[in-house]
Amino acid sequence: MIKGLKQKLTTIYLVLVLIIAMVGGSGVVTLSNLKGAVEGLMIANYKSINAANNMMEVLEKQNINIINYIHMGNSQITKEFYNNSNEFYEWFNIESSNITETGEREYVEQIKNEYVDFMRLFSKLQEIRNTKGTEEALTFYDNEVISSVTLIRKDLRGISTVNEQVMLKNKDLVTGDVRNSTQFILILSITSVLGGFFLSIFLINKFLKPIYLLTETIKLVKEGDLNQQTPVISNDEIGVLAKEFNNMIKRLQAFEQSTLGKLMEERNKSITIVKSISDPLIVLDTNFKVMVLNKACEKFFNIKEDKAIGKHFLEVIRYGELFDYIWETYEGNEETTPRIMTIKNDNKEYYFNITLSVIKNGLSNINGIIVFLQDVTELKELEKMKNDFVSSASHEFKTPLTSLMMGASLLMEKNMGVINDKQQEIVKTIQEDADKLLNLVNNLLKLSTMEYDKSLFKLKEENIEDIINNSVKDFYKLAESKNIEIYLDIEKKLPKVMVDFEKLTWVINNLLNNAVKFTTSGDQIYISSYKNHSKIFVSIKDTGIGISEEYLDKIFDKFVQVKGQDSSNSGTGLGLAISKQIVEVHSGEIWCESELGKGSNFIFTLPIKN
Repeated sequence: MIKGLKQKLTTIYLVLVLIIAMVGGSGVVTLSNLKGAVEGLMIANYKSINAANNMMEVLEKQNINIINYIHMGNSQITKEFYNNSNEFYEWFNIESSNITETGEREYVEQIKNEYVDFMRLFSKLQEIRNTKGTEEALTFYDNEVISSVTLIRKDLRGISTVNEQVMLKNKDLVTGDVRNSTQFILILSITSVLGGFFLSIFLINKFLKPIYLLTETIKLVKEGDLNQQTPVISNDEIGVLAKEFNNMIKRLQAFEQSTLGKLMEERNKSITIVKSISDPLIVLDTNFKVMVLNKACEKFFNIKEDKAIGKHFLEVIRYGELFDYIWETYEGNEETTPRIMTIKNDNKEYYFNITLSVIKNGLSNINGIIVFLQDVTELKELEKMKNDFVSSASHEFKTPLTSLMMGASLLMEKNMGVINDKQQEIVKTIQEDADKLLNLVNNLLKLSTMEYDKSLFKLKEENIEDIINNSVKDFYKLAESKNIEIYLDIEKKLPKVMVDFEKLTWVINNLLNNAVKFTTSGDQIYISSYKNHSKIFVSIKDTGIGISEEYLDKIFDKFVQVKGQDSSNSGTGLGLAISKQIVEVHSGEIWCESELGKGSNFIFTLPIKN
């Protein structure tokens, strides 16, 4: 008795193989018989017909040779005539050794004698042409040679006709054999296919019925019905699997009874924690529908959780910029940098630090998104107060600093009397320090203005290549004086961007100025721009001194200066902060990639105009 699943499948396989072998063997025997019949039909008769046709072609060539000879009398034509005669005898010998049909031998004998006469007539024609001329030769050709050619043609056609008649007769016999063989193979094939199909269906259903029963039970268990047991109706591997499955169901029932309460308790704890968070928090599924939101979110957006659950995010919170940020995070399938956003509520502006976290399963597929809105309105208000104070103080500093610089300038120009070298050095130091302070004040004012007055940005459609070229042209001479090479690599036909030409030029100028400042003779600066997805990337890379890793996250903060750099090259610490502010107003990002001693690469992005 067949017990194992492998033995059962092998049995089905062997049955099908035997059926195929039976059909194949019958086909081989039939085809072998047909092959013999076809070979008997084709070989001998076809060989005779082919020989007759080739003799006919050679005879026509010789006929043409004779006509050409009469008109031209060329010895080369005579040579060609006799070469064709040799070929004629080759085919004649093939035919004379392949006589198989009644009447064929008589034709062969007649052709032999007629061709000898034909050759003799050509010799006589040569003599007539040489002695009596072309006209007499043509007359002899028309009266004698043509008649000889016609007789040979007639006998050659007779050979072909005899063999063709025999071939047609044998063809009918072979056609009958083919028809009978085809019917036999067709009937055998249909019988084998139907028999194999029904036999296979029967055996497969019998052998796989336990699998179907096990599958149905698994589906029910998958739906949560653990009160199922699959019937064990075989002793093979499927039967063993069914027994183990039943044992597993029993263990799951015990596990569920012991862990369900704990799981529900942990779920309730998690929901309680979410509800107790003081800032708004929303949990969305992969279709951006609300799953959970806390009390703070209900209060701020004036919505009820029971009415919001299952609705799309934009049906509950109509704030497109926030949804765009959520969409980017979902599409990127990864965590993103927190973003500060302004949301109006009851005619008041609130500032939130938006943090998005994706919920992933064990296969790293996204199951949901957590949106956390940290209220930083008070911090923003404090920052505004600080900036207002800095702005006010900067304005107050600017007037006396200007006066101090003008006084120092007058002293340096000796308009108020002669000063000695030591005094001149002190005045020069005062003038340089005052200039640095004035530059710092101007930068503070610029940063403060941009942070709180976005209307200063005049956004227009611009070509990024024009902006880069406008900036770079002012740095060629400076770079040349320091023996520094500048290279441009801008992708062709970049889409236009919506930017403030002047302010974006300021950003590139500031980055280029830093690159030139912190490189030495023999270094290079590479400026490139390219498109990637829906953004334009601009990169300013140098082979200068580089920046240590500890400063990479800080250099865009206000007043941050990298330690260890030459103090003569140090600035106010506001240039990169202003650059970051300008890029972010354009909805872009800016960052730095650097390694100490190997140079720096400052990259910023701009969204392509929709």
